[in-house]
Amino acid sequence: MNRRTFLFPAASCVLPSIIFSLLLSIDCIAGTGPPSGIQPLERLPHTRGLFTDESIRTLLTPADQELFLNELEKQPPDWDQLHDLPGEELGTRLFDFNRQRDAAREGHQLLRQRVAFWWSGVLGEYHESHRGFTVGMGPEFTQTTWGLVRFKPLRLPHEMVAVPSAAGLQTIQDRRAKGEPVDIGILFTGILNPWESIIYAFSHDGVEQGLIMPVVQIDGVRYFIHPLSDSRDDNGDDGSFGTTASKTEE
Repeated sequence: MNRRTFLFPAASCVLPSIIFSLLLSIDCIAGTGPPSGIQPLERLPHTRGLFTDESIRTLLTPADQELFLNELEKQPPDWDQLHDLPGEELGTRLFDFNRQRDAAREGHQLLRQRVAFWWSGVLGEYHESHRGFTVGMGPEFTQTTWGLVRFKPLRLPHEMVAVPSAAGLQTIQDRRAKGEPVDIGILFTGILNPWESIIYAFSHDGVEQGLIMPVVQIDGVRYFIHPLSDSRDDNGDDGSFGTTASKTEE
């Protein structure tokens, strides 16, 4: 994703230093900077779990996410009651509801629970310096009984590069030479943002589904290659991705 900053000429020498200092201060307050986004490109394990750390809660399937929301939020919102009525200020009901939910979950033990979730990715250009491929990425949308779930990561790595094995490098380069996109799964880990951990909104797809956005401060990144035989309808319990509708953004 490309980011551009436009500065007035007189401020062009001063603002970068101020902005850098502010960002550095934010990272220091949080205790650490963003995690490294230069990581191996792995294959999904079929005989073991994704994590050896049992303290990490995987929120990879609709069932995982619904159970987590039930424990944290108790009950889903009445989406019909959150639509603005004629004459009301736009977004007032949603704003008030979000503030009420923020206050209700304050101090909840799940706010300290490390969680894991998928985003989708696609391999970009090869960088010889890292022996890996840049990663374009976008959120995964999961349909649940609560609504549409879409995780929102904070403190993303400054660089996202997936480094394949020596054996896998040639295969990937051959596929890219044929013009084939190489899709990957991006597995993020982190904890919920303590002061705004869940955002309730409506999707903008023309249907206006209820949208639930857990906001997660990222502390780890892993990349997984889609097997060539991978089915997008596979709902296996091995943590495989491909169980949600996805949108990839450069």
